[in-house]
Amino acid sequence: MTIKTTSEQINTLQKLFNTGVERSNTMLNYLTEWPLHLQMSAIEILSSQQLQTKLEQRVNTEYVAAMELAVRGEFEAVAQLIFPADSAATLVEVLADPDRRNLDQEALKMKTLSEVGNIFFNGVMGSLSNVINGGITYMAPTYKENTVKHLLASSDSNVNATAILGRIQFKIEQIQVKGDIILFFKIYPFENLLEDITLNK
Repeated sequence: MTIKTTSEQINTLQKLFNTGVERSNTMLNYLTEWPLHLQMSAIEILSSQQLQTKLEQRVNTEYVAAMELAVRGEFEAVAQLIFPADSAATLVEVLADPDRRNLDQEALKMKTLSEVGNIFFNGVMGSLSNVINGGITYMAPTYKENTVKHLLASSDSNVNATAILGRIQFKIEQIQVKGDIILFFKIYPFENLLEDITLNK
């Protein structure tokens, strides 16, 4: 069951994620010779079951790459940045440097997407940390590949967690490429985060 949220709380969360994505955009543009433009979609607040349904609708049973981040402290959270296959291939093509292109394809993919994931999580967690009163800790994200169903099943999160789901669209106009990345946070207790953003808005 999802937690009821006000429009003001949703707007505040949206701004925090937008800020995190903007920070990530700035860092990613150091890695490519063409300007990369990122835009965060409107976020959705979902139950764990609703999250799985939404994700499976978007990527079906496709085998995807993902970066996973575990958060502990005032609340527990598991976040995943999911790269659908076509988006993963595009990002590897435009971001891989000459040295990495000497690696085999799987190593090239893992190293490039891991770097993208680290940058995204640094940006988003930096933004969220500004409003969290009790403090949180998190380790370096880990790289995974599987179907969405298995990725969700393997993530260590409370069954009563509430999820924040959003889509990050990216495009490089100069070479006419685009794609999207899926970001979600499963948080418990979600009320703790809502209280913090209300107090620190």
